[in-house]
Amino acid sequence: MSQQSWGRRARRPFVAALAVALAVLGAAAGGAAAQAADEPSPANITGTTGTLVIHKHAGNPSTAGNGRAISDPAQVTALGSGLGGVVFSVQRVTSGGTPIDLTTAAGWDLATQATLPRVQGHTDGFDVLAQTTATTLPDGSATIPNLPYGLYLVTETSPGPNPVVSPGQPFLVSVPYPSSTDSTWLYTVNVYPKNKLNTTTPEKTVSDPNAPVLGSTVHWTITAPIPELAAGDTYRKFVVTDQLDPRLTLTGAVLTLDGAPLVAGTDYTLSPTTLPAASGPNVVITFTATGLGKLAGKTAVGVDLATTVDSLGDGKITNTAFVNVNDSVRQTGTPQTNWGPLQIIKVSAADTSKTLAGAQFTLHETKGGPQVGGVLNTDGQGRISVAGLWVGNGGTLTRSYWVHETQAPAGYALPAGDAAWTQVTVTAGDAASVVPVQVQNAQQNGPNLPLTGSTGTAMFLGGGAALILAAAGGAIVLARRRRSAAE
Repeated sequence: MSQQSWGRRARRPFVAALAVALAVLGAAAGGAAAQAADEPSPANITGTTGTLVIHKHAGNPSTAGNGRAISDPAQVTALGSGLGGVVFSVQRVTSGGTPIDLTTAAGWDLATQATLPRVQGHTDGFDVLAQTTATTLPDGSATIPNLPYGLYLVTETSPGPNPVVSPGQPFLVSVPYPSSTDSTWLYTVNVYPKNKLNTTTPEKTVSDPNAPVLGSTVHWTITAPIPELAAGDTYRKFVVTDQLDPRLTLTGAVLTLDGAPLVAGTDYTLSPTTLPAASGPNVVITFTATGLGKLAGKTAVGVDLATTVDSLGDGKITNTAFVNVNDSVRQTGTPQTNWGPLQIIKVSAADTSKTLAGAQFTLHETKGGPQVGGVLNTDGQGRISVAGLWVGNGGTLTRSYWVHETQAPAGYALPAGDAAWTQVTVTAGDAASVVPVQVQNAQQNGPNLPLTGSTGTAMFLGGGAALILAAAGGAIVLARRRRSAAE
């Protein structure tokens, strides 16, 4: 077959196929018509090697691609910033074990038959040679020079540090490439693979505890927006990972999709598999094929992790989660729940160095409000120690509580009314940071005792003297009466 006849039989279908490939890369069908109208001939190919330049950007080409570098300012702006670190493999296509040579009409005949499914599937005699890898520079470009003229399979193998949720699809490209504007060949071929970035920002919050004491439950809620994919792409992975703090025990997990419940074991799997799981397990939620199939067209996945707070530590418990969608990983913020210690010392009002055992208190969030926890008793050193109380979330590091004295130490008066209530401030921190709060009691008054001392003695002596004088006077009177009677 002559080069001239090839131009009418083989070239046009292949050029059209390349146009479709470039459409995937940011071109359009209009380019195929232009190319078919004025196609160059393999007889005009010069040299033996060419260059492939891959451009990877945050945006996508807004108009047709034609193998040339985009230079229009508006189109360059539309591309957005370059994505550095993206890795591509480039493999030359073979037929029957021999590289397809596009300097010949026979090579172009084979190229028309080398569809992407055949090349990727290694069927009908088509295969690829060992790959050459290229990594994009910070401007998003990767240049692969010295490629022998032929047909190449280009595959995006790694997004690098970029949150690419829909990578560029594998494509075939010829080097050289037929120019769409004249009967020449492009020996430097520029391609702009389309992609879709995951620009979502998952959120994480922490609830107030169901009670402000250690052992209570706090809920960590993750809201993971579902990123949009490129046309034709599917959700292949959706994984939520959350390394809990060692002071937390996982007691439950609930997942929703746009508010509707998802089913554990059917829509997703949960690790750890056995609950409760103490000492801060690494929580991994992995969507199954069934769950992945439900994501298209939805807005967000909700995750609620129920945990108990087991110990105080430094008083500040933080937590961060990661959401992996199609290998694009996004991180949540870091909410924080804060706890602090409380210590009360019961002392004598007359001597504050004297501590008092046996006092009883109740704890309240507000004066006169419901009791929190059980009765608190001062020990032999007059102390009450509460290991941890909730003080707030985020930047809230202090909180007020009230203690109500319900029983005084033996021999001391129980305060009445408002005097029985003491406001205390709890600050987030470890046990060593606690500032003890003194609560004083006055000693009770005892019953009246017999009078002693000089005043009592004087009164006693005075009374005795009066009795003696009275007795003496009586004796004198009696003696006079007897004397008178005798006369």
